[in-house]
Amino acid sequence: MSYQDEREQLLKIVLQAYKVNLIRMAAGNISTRIANDLVAITPSGIEYRHMKAEDISIIDLEGNLIEGLKPSSETQMHTAIYRNVPRAKSVCHTHSIYGMVFAMLQEDIPVMNVELLVCGAPIPVAPWAALGTAKAGEVTVEIFLSRPELSVILLRQHGLVAIGNSLDQAYIKAYNAETGLETYYKSRLLGTPQPFSQEQINEIKESYGL
Repeated sequence: MSYQDEREQLLKIVLQAYKVNLIRMAAGNISTRIANDLVAITPSGIEYRHMKAEDISIIDLEGNLIEGLKPSSETQMHTAIYRNVPRAKSVCHTHSIYGMVFAMLQEDIPVMNVELLVCGAPIPVAPWAALGTAKAGEVTVEIFLSRPELSVILLRQHGLVAIGNSLDQAYIKAYNAETGLETYYKSRLLGTPQPFSQEQINEIKESYGL
């Protein structure tokens, strides 16, 4: 099997994301850039609990299959990000509950907590793009290019996409975003939460070295 180490590393992150409910069944997809301008990406239609390293798809930056099973239905979005956003070395697209909730509310997420701040909040909701289309890539690329500090976007009525300079970082950004969204949601049930002021944001960034 070619690219065995890269496939096993991707599968490890996939199983971590599955364990904490960022992805479920076969919903959501994760990818990472590997050598020779290729990408390792989760395959289409395989439940994560049954996935094996050899199932991982190897594609080029245009989405052409090089090896493995048929790649994710969101391949066009992943490859568009890789072609146009150099800081993106890995992409984690989740169908996590709170990401989906706020993607359906279609409202940008303020800087409510540190978890959202480290994702580059305020987190925008991308314009509508049908799942699995080239437009889904276009709208995410446009936002990531316009916001260099941003690592997470909500996909309208769809889910969440996080980018990072490694598989671990993309996963951690997706996890932080989901945690921040969950606590924001629950605080709204209890009252009216207040976002950080710019002064508070500056203090946190100085303290964390952000």
